Amino acid sequence: MRWPVTADAGTSIRTAIARIDRSDYRGIVVVDDEDRLVGTATVDRLRQALRDGAAPDAPVATAVDEEPTVVDASDWRRTADTDSEARENAADETVVTPVVDEDGTVIDVTVAERLDRPAADAEPTAAGVGRVLVVGGAGYLGSVLCRQLLDEGYDVRVLDPLLYGDGGIAALTDNDRFTLLRDDARSVDAVLEAIDGVDAVVHLGGIVGDPASEIDPEKTLEYNLHSTQLLASLCKYHGITRFLFASTCSVYGRSDGDTGRLSEDDARNPVSLYARLKIQSERVLRELADEHFSPTILRMATVYGRSPRMRFDLVGNILPAKAHSEDVVPVFGGDQYRPNVHVADAARAYVECLAAPIEDVGDAVFNVGSNEQNYRIDELATIVEDCFPDASIEYHDELTDERSYRVEFDRIRSVLDFEPERTVRDHCLELREAFEAGLYDEYTATRYNNYETLDRAPNFENTTAVLESDDEPTTERPHEKLPSGEV
Repeated sequence: MRWPVTADAGTSIRTAIARIDRSDYRGIVVVDDEDRLVGTATVDRLRQALRDGAAPDAPVATAVDEEPTVVDASDWRRTADTDSEARENAADETVVTPVVDEDGTVIDVTVAERLDRPAADAEPTAAGVGRVLVVGGAGYLGSVLCRQLLDEGYDVRVLDPLLYGDGGIAALTDNDRFTLLRDDARSVDAVLEAIDGVDAVVHLGGIVGDPASEIDPEKTLEYNLHSTQLLASLCKYHGITRFLFASTCSVYGRSDGDTGRLSEDDARNPVSLYARLKIQSERVLRELADEHFSPTILRMATVYGRSPRMRFDLVGNILPAKAHSEDVVPVFGGDQYRPNVHVADAARAYVECLAAPIEDVGDAVFNVGSNEQNYRIDELATIVEDCFPDASIEYHDELTDERSYRVEFDRIRSVLDFEPERTVRDHCLELREAFEAGLYDEYTATRYNNYETLDRAPNFENTTAVLESDDEPTTERPHEKLPSGEV
């Protein structure tokens, strides 16, 4: 007798947690060599044991409830649908319950009623994930993702230093299922507090974008690589198997003009510090991956679209802004290829990864976007021009960004059935309505630009003061004429 939710008494705590994460249940039944009951443990109980000082390789028997609720075999009758019904309901349950005979032998397992159900208006979550930590959750993508996670019934905790303010998540703070920790993943204490009691981690944190990353390369190394290594290592030690990491299609960098669409297994050719550190972070995660830790790497296309923490240093957002305000769509070069994806679709990719069986997404890399939205910059400009009738394209011969790559998105479509729902044209029309309603009259303000915000805050420590005194437009610099488009 061996079900996925049973373990021998000598099984390590680390292995027991990994087994739970790969099942549809939220706990495990521990038995001895003769299948007699030793005890039960929820995944939260096992993680608490690690936080209390137990070693990951300690026997799971040292952390179990030795007097668990059981079902008497004489009162138990398995039907053909019993196991499937238990599995179907497992996302709503937390306690695996052994069925024992008069000798204390475990003959079956079922599930007991959940004690901490989500709010009544929340949909049940999938894959045994209840509480999610979003590192960088107050940012451009994170503020959209947090809303989607809450809508799907997850509890959400955010770890964020709020370098760009709290505007993206301020409206969420009254939600009982949302928690904000203002700190960052460079601190061991902050990370330990943040991962306490979570089932999965989404790591969006870091200094984002090519120009912003170059302001202080040493700080960028801390935020973008060292923090990733610290966060992932602590998650692995504490038995948090699901770890989603935000990488970028910029890792493909500069490709030959005759090269076809690049898949996840193709060579990478980064041309910026930002992309190089993403590659190094990916390498760290893949080296940590094993049966106990299953990171998912999401290489996102150039992101565009409206967000509660809006940015106008992204090419898909600044071109419509200039078309509206200046009647000009500036193009520098124009032959460079970029894949594109709406921020809401990018966020949905993370939600679908969290809901997917870990066998499908663990220790895997996915490009996030769609083949149809691989555009040359001049093609992107043409779409913008069509949506703003008074605007015209203005070509500039100088090339300010040498990256050019087309990307293949078949893997995420095949594994997760993921297809973006929004197009660049949809976005341009939506943004035009927002401009006409006066929502972004100050789109050149510092708060909408990562580079400007950090450049005006020495050591990245005084961004709050910068944002509070945000009464001047940003100054366009040559290297920013074609924004990087990173998330």
